[in-house]
Amino acid sequence: MRVRFCYLYSHTKIVVTVVTREKEMIRKVLMIAGIGMLASNMAFADVSGNWVFAVEIPGAGSGNAQVSMQQAADGAITGNYAGQLGNTDFTGKADGNKFEFSLSSQMGSIKYEGELQADGTLKGVLNLGDMGQGNFTATKR
Repeated sequence: MRVRFCYLYSHTKIVVTVVTREKEMIRKVLMIAGIGMLASNMAFADVSGNWVFAVEIPGAGSGNAQVSMQQAADGAITGNYAGQLGNTDFTGKADGNKFEFSLSSQMGSIKYEGELQADGTLKGVLNLGDMGQGNFTATKR
């Protein structure tokens, strides 16, 4: 509800608008609700899909792997890895734009940790235990 007062002062018309407290409260509630909805959409960046992981391991070479991931609403990840280390299922988790998953191969346990980039790619590191560490970049197929 708006209330307008008009004053005439020295041949100048002055208009004052008063906004009620209820309207200000509604405006604040809507603003807070909008921020909340935006924050909930950013809670988990979804890494679901079919990816090509380009992996580089210093001193050991490079290669590509086909990785399929499905991400649940709570951030849990399930998927399949097919590449030089074999063909195996894995589980992991996502938190914000970051994700991780671990798999078992003939070379032992391998952990991938990465982040969804603004351009839609994934970038991160893989830990091969005693055999070292490498880097990866992934693009969606």
